[in-house]
Amino acid sequence: MILPAQAAATLVTTGEVPPEYITGPAGTTVTAGAGMVDHFSRIPYSEQANLQIDRELGHGLVISAGYLFVSAHKLVRAENLNVCPQAGITNLATSCPAAGAPPPDWPAGKANFSGALYTNSGLLYYTDNSGNSVYHGGTVQATQHFGQYLRFNANYTFSKTLDDGTFTTFVSTPQDLYDRPIERANSNQDIRNRFIANFTADGPEKTLLRDFELSSIITAQSGRPFTMFVGFDANGDTNPVTDRVGDAARNTYWGDSLVAWDLRVSRAFKFREHDKIEFAVDAFNALNRANVNEVTSVYGTYNFCNGQVPSHYKDAASLAVERVQNVGGCPAAGPPVPNPLFGGPRTMFNPRQLQFSLKYSF
Repeated sequence: MILPAQAAATLVTTGEVPPEYITGPAGTTVTAGAGMVDHFSRIPYSEQANLQIDRELGHGLVISAGYLFVSAHKLVRAENLNVCPQAGITNLATSCPAAGAPPPDWPAGKANFSGALYTNSGLLYYTDNSGNSVYHGGTVQATQHFGQYLRFNANYTFSKTLDDGTFTTFVSTPQDLYDRPIERANSNQDIRNRFIANFTADGPEKTLLRDFELSSIITAQSGRPFTMFVGFDANGDTNPVTDRVGDAARNTYWGDSLVAWDLRVSRAFKFREHDKIEFAVDAFNALNRANVNEVTSVYGTYNFCNGQVPSHYKDAASLAVERVQNVGGCPAAGPPVPNPLFGGPRTMFNPRQLQFSLKYSF
């Protein structure tokens, strides 16, 4: 007897349901859910190319410019095979109805479904190796040595990362099983702009500052992208965690930027030829900036209210979500108002932290 999981896999890969698949009479026990892996999956591989040019300008100043390309193929991707096609299907093996008419304000071109392909099968979680990702990054770096006591380095990277949903979590399964190419979008790790600068200053010998060292790291980067989720099963495919708001693609809402300044002061005490004790004080996020790690990206309903599409943390459309009422553009069939927590901080990076340390070297 062919299990529902095998029949669904055949449907996805060939477009046909095996004619010998029989669900059995009423009350027949079949699997209530299954996890499957494509047995013909190939080993993932990547392609990489990079170019860098260094040039010294003046005494001790080195300027570098580089480009890095990385493309990965045959990455693992997940999907739920037990979704009835939008047009429905009827044959000797199974039958499921076509999707009904969506609400009047349903986004144009967005698919909706009537539910499960096999009502007695549950979730059929299937992974294959059809995923791809690509990274493009350009970097400019400057390094300067001011004598023997001061060193400085600054690095700026502009990059872009794309993938088509290469994660094996339920939230990463496709919104539309039958249109997987629309999953290609910004990667969860896509950080477009990143700047890091650091310096180290040593106290000059034969002065009161000898054996002192001051160092600092400044980090500034743009926000990460998030997917704006409905928060419930709006499209009727039995999966409540993958539906996106309106016709928005994956990861089109940008979170908060990050700025952090770390500072370190240390003093070494030498008391033998090879022995010394170093006392240090570190201040992480010294300015105590409230850096948002993740934002709440559950919008709460299936279309954008009043035509306002949020695009980034604390933009006008995000702030308006807290004030909007069930009028002019808010779906009457969904929750009465969008989620008032949408766009707000969900998790934070660490606040200011002080660290005192003592190191003995011998």
